[in-house]
Amino acid sequence: MPAVAQINPTRMELLKQKQRLGAAKRAHDLLEDKRDKLIKEFLPLIKEVRTLREKVRKNLNRIYADFQIAKMINSEREIEESLMWPTVKIGIEIESYSLLRTPRFKMVREGDILCYGFYESNWKLDSALNSFFELFPSLIQLAQKEGELKQLAKEIERTRRRVNALEYIFIPQIKEAVKYITMKLEERERAHIINVMKIKEMLEKS
Repeated sequence: MPAVAQINPTRMELLKQKQRLGAAKRAHDLLEDKRDKLIKEFLPLIKEVRTLREKVRKNLNRIYADFQIAKMINSEREIEESLMWPTVKIGIEIESYSLLRTPRFKMVREGDILCYGFYESNWKLDSALNSFFELFPSLIQLAQKEGELKQLAKEIERTRRRVNALEYIFIPQIKEAVKYITMKLEERERAHIINVMKIKEMLEKS
């Protein structure tokens, strides 16, 4: 916005600035409502992500423990040879997008998770592989939720900056312009009244 001294102090300009002030205040209120709504969505999502992350962490620890036991029952080389030729393919497809444009994923699977013969491994390896496969959707969900959380945090920060810009910069500048124009118009009005009174006084003396 130009400096106050550069504004042409006319009634038309005063009306224009008052309209801008009203629009700025409405935008400020709408952005405040948006920010508050985003924060209300953000807090439960943090709790959900923390809960899901803890669940994934515990399950991964259990799965890794099963792998370690499997390597104790069979040798590490035998386990590696059993897993050398996988028969399962797992992929991820984007199913849709959220309101914040974060992708929603869908897991696609082909084949069998157990890619070895019955006598080539042990039951702990079977358990670990099956558990990991069952955990895979939770891993996808966690990645999805964390993406939504990051995007939501960015949107909250962007909205907060806009609210602050309106509240502390834009609206005060417009108010200052309105005050300046009003003051100048009042000065002109007073000067006009004084001139009229002088002219009237001169006419009465003549």
